[in-house]
Amino acid sequence: MAQIVTTTTAKSTAIPLFSPGSEATGENKIWSKVLVASLVVIVILMTVMSFSYGLSGDEVDMNEYGKAILKYFTTLGGDQTVFNMPQEFNRDGVIQYYGGFFDIVCAIANKVSPLGQYATRHMLNAWAGFLAIFFAARIAGMAFSKQAAVLCAWLMFLSPFFLGHAMNNPKDIPFATAYIASIYCIINLFRHLPKPRIKDYVYAILSIGITIDVRVGGILLIPYLFVFAAIVFVIRQCFQGQATAPKDWIKPLAIVAVLGYLAGSLFWPYGQKNPISNPLTALHEMSNFKVSILQLFEGTKVPSSELPANYLIKSFIITNSYVLLAGLILMAFFLWGARKRPMAAVIYFVVFTGLFPIFYIIYSKANVYHSWRHVMFAFPSLAIAAAGGWHYFTVYLAQKNFKYGIAVAGLLLIEPVLFIAGTFPNTVCYYNGFAGGVEGAYSNYEMDYYYNSVKQDAEWLKTNVIAKMKPTDTLVIGCNAAHLLSKYLTEYKNVRVDYVRFRERNQKQWDYSVFHIALIPEDEIKARTWLSVNTVFKAEVKGCPLSAVSKRSSYNDLKGFDALKENKVDSALGYFNNYLKTDADNIEMLSLMGNIYHQLKRDDIAGQYSARINKLMPAAE
Repeated sequence: MAQIVTTTTAKSTAIPLFSPGSEATGENKIWSKVLVASLVVIVILMTVMSFSYGLSGDEVDMNEYGKAILKYFTTLGGDQTVFNMPQEFNRDGVIQYYGGFFDIVCAIANKVSPLGQYATRHMLNAWAGFLAIFFAARIAGMAFSKQAAVLCAWLMFLSPFFLGHAMNNPKDIPFATAYIASIYCIINLFRHLPKPRIKDYVYAILSIGITIDVRVGGILLIPYLFVFAAIVFVIRQCFQGQATAPKDWIKPLAIVAVLGYLAGSLFWPYGQKNPISNPLTALHEMSNFKVSILQLFEGTKVPSSELPANYLIKSFIITNSYVLLAGLILMAFFLWGARKRPMAAVIYFVVFTGLFPIFYIIYSKANVYHSWRHVMFAFPSLAIAAAGGWHYFTVYLAQKNFKYGIAVAGLLLIEPVLFIAGTFPNTVCYYNGFAGGVEGAYSNYEMDYYYNSVKQDAEWLKTNVIAKMKPTDTLVIGCNAAHLLSKYLTEYKNVRVDYVRFRERNQKQWDYSVFHIALIPEDEIKARTWLSVNTVFKAEVKGCPLSAVSKRSSYNDLKGFDALKENKVDSALGYFNNYLKTDADNIEMLSLMGNIYHQLKRDDIAGQYSARINKLMPAAE
């Protein structure tokens, strides 16, 4: 590796974050070409892969929100739907607090796209994920080397968790992209202090504004300007012996801070109502999100507001590849030694932007769920740090006459490659060996919480059931994710999708059912009793079912409930007994029979049903 030489004098106020001359080596030219080739391959793969992914739990709501924002602007504020979104799309009552920049881009694209609206969204989502990779690689190349930039790009692309979200997560991925792009623009702004160029101002202001306009937490970037200034000052003054004039930075940083904050409301109707106070109101509301969601963590369903302090850290560790985790450990080992390097300020700033949000959320006990997706925006910074760790490790080994340190990282990348290839498009379900792999994590941690696998159920129904129906036939499908499943089947007018809670499935009319594990009781997930003996299709990852299609074997359960309503207990018992002949392991029906016999003072028979349940579900004893 060529030695980096700085050319500034002690009296200069320019900040030598890197020396342009350091990139002129033959090795860097080769790796520059490898980087370009890697990015081209990655964007092509992500584009193609995006069409295989299903709808996520937030997509329908955000799609409608984007349409409402577009109507607001095209009618010059005349259409106020965006402030009165139907409860169907605003169940938590907070949708107006999202900036919606990505969603209005999708709404505009869907006006001209020949693809379906969700196929278009997935493609744009994948491109947003690619841009996060692109900017992270640029920073890694700036801070370390082109070789590190290449590794950073592949670390991110081959992160199954990040890759899965990049396809259909309309909230966290665009925010992560805007966040890392802003960090890149802030670094470039500092490169030219105390007299930034006009374009440095424009890029920094717009990137911060867009980040806020995706998610109001982007306001965090404004104090980051001054955090970076402090880091630069300390590094130069204490470790590099270079004079600084921080007072010369105040004006340009203040300009970017103020205009960046105001730019956050450019495409945000709620922000435009009061660009000064409304973003702060939204920040307060989103920081105190009151909706608590049950999360499966360490084998128990826990309200998200009560998750333990180790939730984020442990979730991150068990859902990331070994090569990335090893890179972070290596960076921790080499970090102090980087303090005197020309790029030290950038390195420490990137590490700060990756770690601070996570530890602040833990400290503030914020309501987070779905593993670590709410801190996805910190992932590009951590990927840069991991690539930097491998870079320093490679340099260290080279000093010991071992020139192939980067090959170690390359070999470790094989593991996520094999997982992605073998589980596509359910890549987001990755768990490493610290959780026992997917098999060990199943029934202990959340799987496919964004409902990606429901698309696979819909495709099976289209091919194996709907395609064989006569024009006069009708089909009723019961589903605990009906708002998503119905979107796949809108073209079939003789097919109806009804919302059915899992434990109420025998009380509802349906011909086929589709149930997803996100809303299944954990005891039934552990015992796998939620899978009916009449299951005809399972969407799986590593043999672990994520969702399943079942065909109704009998309508005797419905007849039994009708009889109960009329207080015809004996008739009801007859119907239920006949039903259990076709669905013998149905825990809810077995429990119901036991309760009925208990109320009839026939505990001898009730005990038989309890014994049957305990045999099926040993943990219930």
